[in-house]
Amino acid sequence: MMKPNRKMSQEDAYKLLKEGKYGVLSMSTKDGIPYGVPLNYFFVPEENALYIHCFIKGRKLDYLKENNLVSFVVIGKEEIIPESFVTHYDSIILTGAASLITDSEEKTKRLIQLCQALAPASVERRDEVIKKQLSAVTIIKVDVKEITGKRNRDE
Repeated sequence: MMKPNRKMSQEDAYKLLKEGKYGVLSMSTKDGIPYGVPLNYFFVPEENALYIHCFIKGRKLDYLKENNLVSFVVIGKEEIIPESFVTHYDSIILTGAASLITDSEEKTKRLIQLCQALAPASVERRDEVIKKQLSAVTIIKVDVKEITGKRNRDE
């Protein structure tokens, strides 16, 4: 890190990961073709893993089957201070290994967790929607191997 004074503690990095809702998943093919995609997620601290839902087909799944090593970026607070030519921010980058969850029971469990994390007030139709969409959904699990955080609050 070029400016060590901006390094975020591990505790704060995990706090941002837990509180975040959106990030960018980056991966590459076995031939090194890069791909990054913004998406929502939820983090399970007890498992040190984050979970992402997606359609059962697509580019990211094709790439993950070729190379399951990923990085994931979350940007927390950000504010551009034009008069100072500075950006204040909190951000984390993690690396990990992705795996695909296709088992119906496990997918249901993770989709319920996703709904609790991202739409906690909308439980009345949750089970109906999950049941209807279950066969069209895959869950990506990312086991976190390393996480680093950085922040700038200096003027």
